Amino acid sequence: MIKKTRKGFLLNILKIFSSLYLISTTSYSENISAQSKSLPLPEGDVTVQENDVTANALGFHHDAKKTDFNLYPDRKKASSKNQICSSCAQYTKVNEGWGKCTILNKGLVNSNGWCSAYSKKS
Repeated sequence: MIKKTRKGFLLNILKIFSSLYLISTTSYSENISAQSKSLPLPEGDVTVQENDVTANALGFHHDAKKTDFNLYPDRKKASSKNQICSSCAQYTKVNEGWGKCTILNKGLVNSNGWCSAYSKKS
């Protein structure tokens, strides 16, 4: 008979969540790869990962429509609809689809992205 322990149970839960994380990360990178095919990246550049610590803390998404409206309810307002990276003071355009952000400086951000650090260009 197999002896069931709390430690064994917790290890199995850890394995399940690790597997789910790897699966979701893989599908995310495939999504970004598909997106980057439609909007070419400059040679040698990479995109900011949405699961990066800073990006995650700011609620960053490469697609502003994927904003978590429960965490950022002000984003639902009509005045916030045009808040995208391309109109942010932190954004510097690299090409039509991508640019650099002074806050998320580990790669390029999509011009249609959004994060909570948005500040309108003057």
